[in-house]
Amino acid sequence: MSLSVAVHKDIGEYTEKVVGKLSLRTLGCVVGGLATSVATAALCAACLGIEPADASLPVMAASMPFWLAGFWRPHGMRAERFVPLLWEHLTSDGVLPYRSSCSMASPPERLAARETRRYRRKSRRKGAELDEPSHGEGARGGREEGRGAHTMAVDQAHEQEGARAGAGAEHLRR
Repeated sequence: MSLSVAVHKDIGEYTEKVVGKLSLRTLGCVVGGLATSVATAALCAACLGIEPADASLPVMAASMPFWLAGFWRPHGMRAERFVPLLWEHLTSDGVLPYRSSCSMASPPERLAARETRRYRRKSRRKGAELDEPSHGEGARGGREEGRGAHTMAVDQAHEQEGARAGAGAEHLRR
């Protein structure tokens, strides 16, 4: 028999509580809101000559950002994460560029070379893996043994034709 413990799915959202049910962030926002309220009421009384009981609008206006930052959770996010996203949404042009499925697809693979008698014979030789078609002209470099200049010129002409055909289809892939 083994021991098992049930774990809630929302454990990733856990925040450590410092005082009562307030996390350190929320506690900081509450303290900031209270300090701003007291400071605003003192400024109104000392500088403007307004009684603190009559200065409720400036006191609330000064402390409201702290209260919102501490307790407001739009769409389940903290205010410091939501506000930049909202600003980006409001200031962007809202245009999403369209990309066709052809541009997302991988380019077509190169057609396999026609298998000739010479190619089969060459592939059975020792070191044939060095002449793999994906390496271009082979790892041996340029002219291999037994290949004439005419054969290499024909191969280059075929590669150029393939490149031109690929360039013609390039506009379809964009």
